[in-house]
Amino acid sequence: MKTFPILLLTGMLLGMGTAGAAEDPPESCRPKVAGTALALAGDAEKAQMQCDIDRAARLVARSARLQPTTLHPAIRIVDTASPSGAAYIYDVIGAGPSFWLEARSVPSEDNERSRVPVCKLSMALPDDVAKPLVGMLATIGSMALPAYGRREEVTINPDGSRRVVLLLDTHDIVTTIETPGKVQQFSRHAKASDDIARINQMIIGVANISDGWTCNAD
Repeated sequence: MKTFPILLLTGMLLGMGTAGAAEDPPESCRPKVAGTALALAGDAEKAQMQCDIDRAARLVARSARLQPTTLHPAIRIVDTASPSGAAYIYDVIGAGPSFWLEARSVPSEDNERSRVPVCKLSMALPDDVAKPLVGMLATIGSMALPAYGRREEVTINPDGSRRVVLLLDTHDIVTTIETPGKVQQFSRHAKASDDIARINQMIIGVANISDGWTCNAD
């Protein structure tokens, strides 16, 4: 799709335009000079991937200042946006067949710290999530999954045809997975539907329905 790089860049710049007034984005997320690296789809995806990684790292560092932790997760999921103004970090600890989930909220920007409560969740993953997760982790390392997932929502119509909608908002989820011999990082839109997105949805889904969250409203 030849229009994809242009639309991708437009979505990135629109997202930064709303947040940039309050907090400077990471260097990798700042607009590039017209006609340079973002001219091609492959370059655009690499640039946006680095931007997403750096945005996630900033959120993790902010969370560590607010809620210090020494966790070494097998999976870390950073959901960079929510309607509440908070971002969320989900750490999955363990090698299977059982896993422990440590989730915490963090203000998406420093100037939101007085408005957004800091919340935390600690729980064992239920078996109906832990068991398929073991199988997925065993195969992720050998699969040729793209680091940066295309921002498209694909639906199958009743006649079997596909409907593809480009996603231009910036609700990005960055996933870091430790597999044998390497650490892999992925960026997916919240509405994505591939294997990485399914891992995200399983973990976030468990946390969303839990009543074990505790919050510090100070």
